[in-house]
Amino acid sequence: MRLTISAALVALLTFALSGPAHADEDRCTERFPETEWTAIEIDAPATFATSAMTVEMAARFAADVERIATRVQSELGGLDGVAVCLTLPEVKLDVGDLAAEGQRLHVATYGEDKLFVLSAVELRSIDDAIAFGLPHIALWEAAAQLEYPGGYPEPLGSTIAHWYLARDINRVERYHVQLVVGLFLDDPNPEKRTAEDATRWLDGAKADPFLFDPQFVASPMGDFIEYAVTTRGVEVLRDLRQETWGPLENEWRVAMRDELLAGRTGSYGAEWGVTIVVVFLVLTVLMAWGKRRQKRRAATRRPTPPADESLFTSQHE
Repeated sequence: MRLTISAALVALLTFALSGPAHADEDRCTERFPETEWTAIEIDAPATFATSAMTVEMAARFAADVERIATRVQSELGGLDGVAVCLTLPEVKLDVGDLAAEGQRLHVATYGEDKLFVLSAVELRSIDDAIAFGLPHIALWEAAAQLEYPGGYPEPLGSTIAHWYLARDINRVERYHVQLVVGLFLDDPNPEKRTAEDATRWLDGAKADPFLFDPQFVASPMGDFIEYAVTTRGVEVLRDLRQETWGPLENEWRVAMRDELLAGRTGSYGAEWGVTIVVVFLVLTVLMAWGKRRQKRRAATRRPTPPADESLFTSQHE
């Protein structure tokens, strides 16, 4: 009975790999004709194809693509017709001038062409790459719909991608606690910030194609987007105005400071917030006392007498 079930599962998976999803294979082949691609059918707006992968490995990553693409599509849209092309590093892809000579391609997102290309240099980073990369393509489409020139603006676009990655790897709360403390140490009085003090969230445009290494993209700054979506709704991601995001950042900073002082830092409890404040105040006092002590020593220090030049004079002169 077990052998029958196993055989049926293998047959079903094999059918999925060679089934009707020819659009996946065609899109990847069109961009990289020198590589042999195998289409994999997934229940998601994006299509998926792999090269040089076993059936089991391809199925594992198909689940990642399906999960992440479904989430991005439900919140941002823009992934209809996106093709995901996934290879192992031994497959050499012709990416032109996208990567330096001799450098292995990691991930490239083509916003205008709606193409996601990933070379699995680090297998453990594949789901991170998908969670960080697919939102870039969705945001490129959103910018086109909003008639915003040059693609979705930066650094807002990458910060939104950080938010998707943080949720996918279950680090939202950890990043939140890090920023609660970090922002307080950086600026304990955020209510004094003006609109000019806010980050220029629409300061540039995302390069297309965009190349990145998934091993170095994690960032806690997605917590800002978590706050923005929680307080304004996901539609705020389609509001491309500094007049919206600048004040929203300052509001977020004040909320984070108030949360720390009130001792509301998630599962870490009130003691954590109180401890951080106390440590910060103690360090501030110690640093001020140390500087004052150094100044007093400098003021009372006797002047250094001139060197005895006889010590440097030959006795035979």
